[in-house]
Amino acid sequence: MKVFEGNHRTRPEKPKAPAEHMCEYPDCAEHGPHRAPRAPHDLRSYRWFCLDHVREYNRAWNFFEGWSRRDIEHFQRDDVTGHRPTWPVYSKRPLHEEIDDLENIFHNFSRDWFGAEKQKNSDRNKREKKRSTADMDLERACTTLHLKPGFDRVKLRSRYMALAKKHHPDMNGGSKISEELLKSINLAYTYLLNQVS
Repeated sequence: MKVFEGNHRTRPEKPKAPAEHMCEYPDCAEHGPHRAPRAPHDLRSYRWFCLDHVREYNRAWNFFEGWSRRDIEHFQRDDVTGHRPTWPVYSKRPLHEEIDDLENIFHNFSRDWFGAEKQKNSDRNKREKKRSTADMDLERACTTLHLKPGFDRVKLRSRYMALAKKHHPDMNGGSKISEELLKSINLAYTYLLNQVS
């Protein structure tokens, strides 16, 4: 007895062999077995070419021809998620707003895209901010290691070794306060070591 009598599946028909195509390039009479999309907005209909002419066609292909810069950026932004909608995971802003600021994300190329003058101004501002934070960090690191500016590498190392030995958690019964203090001493030493050399 058959359990599924009358409910059997039929195999799908095998696809028929494609018809022979001739190369669509003007004045070419060769066979055209290679397909290429007709236009960026019509990617599912094809033109048929021989190997040499499909290579030439692909070399000249420009998907973004006629698009504005804003449209291209929007396409690239959506392409990150496969042109599917996204929702924020941990942030309060949607993904497209998070990556909206392409100038900061692609800062290495911003001179080419956004102009050299804008880049110069932002570089100058960054240098001034770095200088002020570096001065502040230098003072804080010197205070942590009880040093005055003008020290050399030998004095820095000797001060570090003395403070590291004094505040090491093993010397202070595993104290968490000593552990945190030793971490800040290590950071200050590393920072000042880079400044001196």
